[in-house]
Amino acid sequence: MNALPLHWPHPPGHRVPWLLLAAVAGALLDLAMAVLFWAGEGVAPIRIPQSIAAWFLGAAAYRGGPGTALLGVVAYVLLAWAMAHAYVALARRRPVLVEQPFVHGAFYGMACYLVTFHLLVPLLASGAAASSSRPDWILACLAAYAGMIGIPIACAARRVLAGPACRDGRGIVGERT
Repeated sequence: MNALPLHWPHPPGHRVPWLLLAAVAGALLDLAMAVLFWAGEGVAPIRIPQSIAAWFLGAAAYRGGPGTALLGVVAYVLLAWAMAHAYVALARRRPVLVEQPFVHGAFYGMACYLVTFHLLVPLLASGAAASSSRPDWILACLAAYAGMIGIPIACAARRVLAGPACRDGRGIVGERT
């Protein structure tokens, strides 16, 4: 019987883009959660990524069709990728962040949600892109950001910092490679 490999096989000398993979997976899973949540309220799926595009375009994003939806998806993936790079920068200063990725990643994800949707989006966006203040939505988002954004980012950061860069002293303090 064949067993699944414990490590993702990739050619020697090629780096796996762990942060990008975590960002893409997290952003797409979170968008899917939002689509499912708001479908119960009769919101069309295309409106979810358009609401992200509305951060930059205002109400015109909702008239833009698939083009503005794609802009919203790309913007959201880039935001998640920036969150991943920020976590790596923090983890280089505080190695405990990758020593316990599930705990710290969950808290990081929730903090990212709060900063993004309750500080940055209101500052960036016009009234057309305001965040919902429904308690059930906020709880769903906190849970999604903890599990689908924060933890994968922390695990990817652990993988990045435990890689070949550790050999030249830039990785995790005390981590063996």
